[in-house]
Parts: sequence; C-alpha cells; structure tokens
Amino acid sequence: MAESTHTRAKAAHVNMMTDTVIKTLPADGLRVIVRSLLATHPEITRTFEAETCRYVQEIALPAATRSIAKADTQWPESTRNTIRYMVGCGLCYQALPLAGELIKKTLGLSLQGSEDEKSWASDSLASIDGDIVQAITAVQKTLLAPSGVRNPTEEERRLIRDLHEVLADGRQSTTYASIEYPYSRAFAATSSLLGLPVEQNREQATDPGETGEAPLSSPETFTLNSRNLPRIFSGLWQLSSPAWGSASTSKILSQFVKHVQGGLTAFDMADHYGDAEIIFGRFRATYSHKEALFAATKYCVFHPLTVTRDAVRANVSERCQRLQTQRIDLLQFHWQFYNDPQYLDALRYLADDERVGALGLCNFDTEHMENVIQNGVTICSNQVQFSLIDSRPMVRMGELCQKHNIKLLTYGTLCGGFLGEKWLGRAEPDLYDEAITPSQRKYHGMIRSWGNWALFQELLTTLKAIGTKHKVSISNVATRWVLDFPYVGAVIVGARMGISEHTEENIASLGWSLDDEDQDAIELLLQKSKRHELFETMGDCGGEYRTVSNKAALENSGLVGARQVVRLYVEYPVQAEEPPKLLKGFEKASLRAGRSTLVDIRVDLDDLKVWDAGEEDWAFANGT
Repeated sequence: MAESTHTRAKAAHVNMMTDTVIKTLPADGLRVIVRSLLATHPEITRTFEAETCRYVQEIALPAATRSIAKADTQWPESTRNTIRYMVGCGLCYQALPLAGELIKKTLGLSLQGSEDEKSWASDSLASIDGDIVQAITAVQKTLLAPSGVRNPTEEERRLIRDLHEVLADGRQSTTYASIEYPYSRAFAATSSLLGLPVEQNREQATDPGETGEAPLSSPETFTLNSRNLPRIFSGLWQLSSPAWGSASTSKILSQFVKHVQGGLTAFDMADHYGDAEIIFGRFRATYSHKEALFAATKYCVFHPLTVTRDAVRANVSERCQRLQTQRIDLLQFHWQFYNDPQYLDALRYLADDERVGALGLCNFDTEHMENVIQNGVTICSNQVQFSLIDSRPMVRMGELCQKHNIKLLTYGTLCGGFLGEKWLGRAEPDLYDEAITPSQRKYHGMIRSWGNWALFQELLTTLKAIGTKHKVSISNVATRWVLDFPYVGAVIVGARMGISEHTEENIASLGWSLDDEDQDAIELLLQKSKRHELFETMGDCGGEYRTVSNKAALENSGLVGARQVVRLYVEYPVQAEEPPKLLKGFEKASLRAGRSTLVDIRVDLDDLKVWDAGEEDWAFANGT
C-alpha cells in the first residue's frame, strides 16, 4: 500500500474555509464530491487509500472494538461498515478478527435476541455474509504471485483459520436450533480457501429433480463443442460484491432452481466473482439432473505471471475444487498483457489438460485471437462486450469468428439495465447517486461515447415500438438484436440471485427474430451515433481493459480560432530506471473562439508497468 505524500508537519496548516465546507456538507454530498475527485483525478487514489488505512488503524478499528465490547445499538451497522472500508483499502487480513466478532455477536441476536433484534438479524445477516465473502475474495487476491499462487504466511493462515473456526462453531449452534445458518456462504468460502471440503448442508433449496421433474428445454439453442446450450446464459458477476444486494443461501439456491427449471441451464462465472463458483458447485452437487447444467468459468491473469505447466494445472485444480467437479464444461482464458507472449504457452497447457472440456477466450481482440488460432490452439468461444451501444465485434471480430466457427458469448448487452423500460423517458442519471450501480456508472460512459442522452432516448423509443409490435420488452429487443448475428452463441444476462427474478422475461428474448423492418429502423437510428468512432477511441474488443483513458477539457477563451497540441506525459518513480518523463500520446485540437472540446488520450497499461524493486513485483506508475 502506498504511503501518503502528506506528512503530519505539512498537513498542519488548515484552510478554514475548506474545513467549514467539509464540516457542514451533508454526508451524501461529501460522497458525491469524493467520487468525482477520484474519477477526475485518479492519481490521488493511492493517497486516498493510504489516508483511509491510517484512519482505520488509528481511529475506526479501536472504536469498532470498543463498540462491540459495549454492544450498543449502533455496533452491528458501524462494525459492518468498518469491515467494508477496511477491505476496500487493502486491510483484508486485519478485518478478519473483526468479522469473527461480528459473526459471534449477530448470531447471538438471531438465536437469543429480542424480537426487534431478531427482525434486524433476519434482514441484515445475509448482507454481512456477502461482506465476509468479499473479504475472503480480497484475501485470495493477495495470494497471487508471479509463480501463480503463493501459500499464505503462518500469520495469514492463522487469521483465516480463526475466522473459519468461528463460522464452524456458529454453524453448529444453528444446527441445534434447527434454523438456517445465515453465514453459509462465508463458511463455504473459508473452507475452500483452506483446502477443506465444502460440505453440503441444509440450506439447499428443495430440488424439483428429486421428484423426477427435468428442466424445460430452452426455446432456442446453439451448439458449443458438441453441447446444445440455451442462447441466454445467466451471469453470476453480481455475486462478486454486496453492492448488488445479498440474499440468504437458501434464496440463492432456490433461484438457481427457477432458472434451471425454466430452461436457463447455463451459467457464466469466474475465479474472481466472489463465491460464484462455490455456490454453483454446491447447487450442482445436490441437483438430480446434473447433466443438464453447464458451467462456463474463467482463468483470468491480471498480474504478471511466469507460465509453467504446474501453475496452469494448479489453477484448473482450484476451479474443479470450487465447482466440485472433475471436468470443467468451458474454461475461458483472459490474459492482460499482450506484449508477453506466454499466453500461448498457457493456452497450450490448458488445451492439454484433460479436465478442460472446452477452451474459450475472454476479452481477446481480433489480432490476438487470430494469433492463438494460427499457433494451433483450438478455441470454441470468446467472451466480449456487444450491444446496440458497443458494436465493435461487427468491425473485425465477427468475420474471424465465422471463418473458424468460434462463437461469441456477449456481456453488457443491456448496458447495466439502461436498455430497458425503466429508463424510457427518464432524465439523464446522476452518476454519483447512491442508487446507481457500479455497472451503470460504467455503461453510462459507454452511452456518452456512443452519442448523448437525447439520442439514447430516441433509441429506447425505437426499441419500444418494435417491442410493442412483437409483444416483448425493450430489453428483449436489445438482446434479440445481438442474438441475430450468426457468430453470436449466447448473450450473458446478469442475475441478482435471490434478489430479483427475471427468468420469464429473459426467456422471452428467445425463439423469434427481428424482421427487415425492425432492423432498418434500428440501423437508421444507429447511423446517427458515433459507433464507428468507438472502435477508434477504445480499440478492438477488450481494449478498454488494457488502456487508461485520460480526458482533458480544452476551451478557447480567445476571440479568434486557434490550434493546440495536447500532450500526455507519464512520470515514473526513480527506481523504475526510466527517463523522468515519457511522451505517451498527443492529440491536435482546432477550436473556434468560445468553443470547447474534450480530449481523450488512451495509454496502454503495458506502457505504465514498471518493476518495483521493493516489492519484487510488477507495479503500475501513476501518470501525471
């Protein structure tokens, strides 16, 4: 964790006017401003995290400990919030003992508390369960190393083991009380992290398969590696964070049943989607019609890695252990750094592994997907973003897919829910509003790059008219537009398992097609957008994950037109042994008097990667 650049001595002088603003602003307003600062000045992120860590260690953690000891009325909520921001700023191990205390105290409320306390517990413990799963996921990320995955230190293992023992004791106490264990997900996640078997337990939802009832057939299927699969996959990304809400294990498992029985038998997940693999594995282990289920998971390399056969096989072993299976239906591979050709070795090792049923890619662009094919690795899919707003796969990717019979599995097709009835006729959202999800913040940026809010409303109006004609929703039309491309296998629709239910609406996207009149109406609207510029500014599919966008507002306040060259430099730390400043990009701008524009220069993440001698690892330098 980077240290703050402000020492106590330098921070001694206080701007009283600024302090007055901070003191008197409502908390929601202060959050809006902080989010805005971090979005517009990402270089302050590390300082923000460092100051948060110091606040936690000096003030918040001691206060939370005292609060638990007193057991006052505010301690459950305040302690949960403390755990959340400890995990958020990198203090995940330090948060584990606090989580253990929270588990013990809140479990006591659900078993022996007053009626009000039991009511609070029934509503809140599922959320705390999700928070602890996120903490365990953060712990897993700290174990990533250039060799693959390192073993926890003795102290790290002790902290994880202590938390697991608290969870195990709590599970035993609820067994005696014959009630659902509210921390089932956290117990399974810590068991998996410690290499212990994930026990099947009583939270399992009633399985219709036990009575012989098989899942319904999907109204529309495609073939992937000889398997017939529904053209809608249920995405489990939302299990990666409580930001989308949390539900009890029984509710989550019940919703798995509803999806499967309705014909949506395929699920997309990843090694970093919280406990998605674990909870799906628990569901499949006790489901009667296992052969009907299909799990597409991922092996994602976001950090520099020395690829060896052992490291790759170890990752496959972890996927199998979490999914409780001997064979992975589809393993999708993501590689962050294209300038490191080891991704070809990793893919060859995966192709050789008998436990990988089918091999796909995730967020590969056309050039590197073609390189994989030319090097003799057989792949059957590539997962990329594709929607009415982001149609980059149409430029180059689609042609290569058709040539080699590769299917696209697409995400972002509904733009975080923006392509739906809810937003028709609505004003442009405030991105810093508490009700806006992380996905919506991401996809709102895509909409602004594609056009503007007024044009987006025209698009929704067009989709609404087509939907009325076919007696389906706006989201069905948006999904159908993507499905009608021959190189698309399935659309991945995010599922907030146990929180909201959209199985029937999702199935309504299948079994029909847009006619020529529909396609013409949509195309007429899309011609008004900047869809072609998106490919130029963002790059091919997956480019957005490998570049940093640097935006600057440029205004001509003079009386005559003028030209300006905007240059972007990156400043490296001394230990990087790089020139002090390197030019990474430039853009020429020509503005008439009184006009303004937004300049966006993108830099490859590879270009910001430097060796951190202190950490003996790769790190990224902050751009200035």
